[in-house]
Amino acid sequence: MPTYYMTMSTVNREGQVTIPKEIREKFGIKEGSILNFEMRDNEIVIKSERPGKQFVEEWCSLVQTKFKKPIDLKKLKEEFYE
Repeated sequence: MPTYYMTMSTVNREGQVTIPKEIREKFGIKEGSILNFEMRDNEIVIKSERPGKQFVEEWCSLVQTKFKKPIDLKKLKEEFYE
């Protein structure tokens, strides 16, 4: 079952909003983070863009837990970034 969190923020003169601390912490949003904005009908969807290296590291960790034999994460990362 999805978890929902709702809060409000005010748009300033420059069109900027402050993302609440709880949301920034949960999604690892820091200064310089890239966010994607999508328009869906009458909604604005904001998604945190994870750097490629972080995505690969997280994916490798998940895959490694599913396999019986160990995965050489260093080799896999090197091949990915070639």
